[in-house]
Amino acid sequence: MKHLLRNYVLNNVGLKVLSLAGAVVLWGLFGAEPDLETSIGVPLEFHNMPQDLELVSEQTPNVYLMVRGPQGKVRNINRAEVAVVLDLYNVRQPGAQTFTLDASQVVLPRGVRLLRAVPSQVRLIFEKRLTREVRVLPRFTGAYMTGYGVSSYTIDPPMLRVVGPESRVALLDYVTTDPIDLSTLVGSASYPRNAYLEDPHLRFENLQSVRVHVEMKKK
Repeated sequence: MKHLLRNYVLNNVGLKVLSLAGAVVLWGLFGAEPDLETSIGVPLEFHNMPQDLELVSEQTPNVYLMVRGPQGKVRNINRAEVAVVLDLYNVRQPGAQTFTLDASQVVLPRGVRLLRAVPSQVRLIFEKRLTREVRVLPRFTGAYMTGYGVSSYTIDPPMLRVVGPESRVALLDYVTTDPIDLSTLVGSASYPRNAYLEDPHLRFENLQSVRVHVEMKKK
């Protein structure tokens, strides 16, 4: 039995090797999927943002990734599977920090590889975080009823806590409410309104809603 099996394996062994080699060549020519290159635009993501620092760069750029991989995978990339992640764990001091974008910061689907990132570097600017209370001023609109004027108003709460980069919070003297139309008011009324921050780098610590009580009387 063993003799017959050996003869079967060794019979026409050259032809069998040649056939196998031909099959490998044909698979390489027709079975292997060709590679494709493409560019993908993705936003930067930040991990381990320092608790006492604020990012103050005017604009966080989108990053364009030139990638390469099997045609089917590249054409069907789910953008949710692609990310550029900057780990800010080692950022401890305010100032400018430059980050080089390479494969260690890029998340891609299996089988797809990064060729280059554009830009290849980003520079971010950090400042110390500052929290400060600022007063709230009402914004009145509309022509008052003839002979009437605002005799008094109160705001509850009169101050709101604002958080943001130290230099920008220091410049802020007050915040204003959304408009309050007094064109039909005679007597008194209360208006719930949100306060507004013009600087996009600033935010309210918790509350941004106030109540404005207005007294309108004849002059």
